[in-house]
Amino acid sequence: MSQPAEVSSQLCLACGLCCDGTLFADVELQPADSAERLGALGQKLRRGKDSAGNSVQKFAQPCPALGPDCRCALYAERPARCREFDCAVLRSVQAGALTPDAALRRIRHARKQRDAVRRALSALGNEEVARPLSQRFQRTKRALEAGDVPDGRTWEEAAEAFGELTLAVSALQFTLSREFYPDS
Repeated sequence: MSQPAEVSSQLCLACGLCCDGTLFADVELQPADSAERLGALGQKLRRGKDSAGNSVQKFAQPCPALGPDCRCALYAERPARCREFDCAVLRSVQAGALTPDAALRRIRHARKQRDAVRRALSALGNEEVARPLSQRFQRTKRALEAGDVPDGRTWEEAAEAFGELTLAVSALQFTLSREFYPDS
């Protein structure tokens, strides 16, 4: 049972996890994408490697085109990867295996978990909101391993806060793996 486009739109506009640095660290451009056009629209592109080691252009997440209302400022001209991606929650609704209300509950749950990770990162001094969550976590971990304790905290307090962060990240990753990544 296929769901109408309005339901898909409603779910995506309630979510944004694929664009806000929660699900992905970056988006690789495909041959059909116009790097020049995306650059002219404000996307900051960089060179990187794909999974096979080939040179590709990509842009980092969180996507600067994502608005606070989960609307994409480049929607009509978004890259192919963005056009083609449907998370597992959306696919389940489209297949009739999940109701839109149940999908919205899963989205709200994942967003709460994401927010808990963001708060825990902030509590440890990481305010790099323009970086994906995975990179923020790794940078915070490396800083603590190097002995860089946030101002106003003892080493014990920082260690406890990092334990809370690690649990929050694990819970979020479990939810994302189970609910959002396709074919997981």
